[in-house]
Amino acid sequence: MILNDGTLVVSESPKTIEEIRNVLEQILDTYYIENGVPDYAKIRLSQEYNKLIETVRYLQIFDVSKIGNKSDQKAFWINLHNVLTLHGIVHFQISLTVWERPNFFISTEYNIGGYRFSLYDVIHGVLRGNRQRWRFFPPPFRGNDPRVRFSLQELDPRTHFALHSGSRSCPSLAVYNPGQIDKELDGAARRFLNSSQFVYDEQTRILTCSKIFKWFGRDFGKTKTDRLAYLSQFVDDTKIKNTLQEDASAISIKYLPYDWHLNSPA
Repeated sequence: MILNDGTLVVSESPKTIEEIRNVLEQILDTYYIENGVPDYAKIRLSQEYNKLIETVRYLQIFDVSKIGNKSDQKAFWINLHNVLTLHGIVHFQISLTVWERPNFFISTEYNIGGYRFSLYDVIHGVLRGNRQRWRFFPPPFRGNDPRVRFSLQELDPRTHFALHSGSRSCPSLAVYNPGQIDKELDGAARRFLNSSQFVYDEQTRILTCSKIFKWFGRDFGKTKTDRLAYLSQFVDDTKIKNTLQEDASAISIKYLPYDWHLNSPA
């Protein structure tokens, strides 16, 4: 379902991608209470949410191809994914998990410049460079699909630490700025990899971590050694960092159950 359908007020100047970032920041500042937990009920009734609805309608006439810089493109699509996720949760009045809405990630869409983009398309088609979600699944953009030209061919693994699905196990919601995207993605990676989603036990040599690293393992490296070496650069504990870099073969990996419940007040 396209969530940004609707008539545009042609007498007004078109909304900009900066305005989308601004309205997301307003919602974060006003309605995300302690520990980054949102009050979706208040968001649904807010002026800021109405402003978000109005602003994203202008994506219908937005030309993504005019975003030339790769950093700008990355920031745009990450923010777009996170705004669309928030919009979908509020619009469909999700109360427990996004799975209340059948195929939430496929059926939650925006019209961007005349093209339909679902959350699935944004993640796997654009940000992951049109890569498969599962081993035997085809990539999102097939054949002569014109949306393939928007795919970011250079996959940035840090993107996984910025994509917010509204769940308790996912990275926290934040706004990403084009001029600071590298610094901000480094920060997102550090927050995630120094949390309960990534814990190493020195005695048992077991690394307990998010299923994100199972689902998208190859995005972080071809082998376990490559992956742990990549992730280690964001770990604050020097001893653990060195172990991940130098003794990867001795580490066993255990994946946490993914908690899809909304990160909202009980």
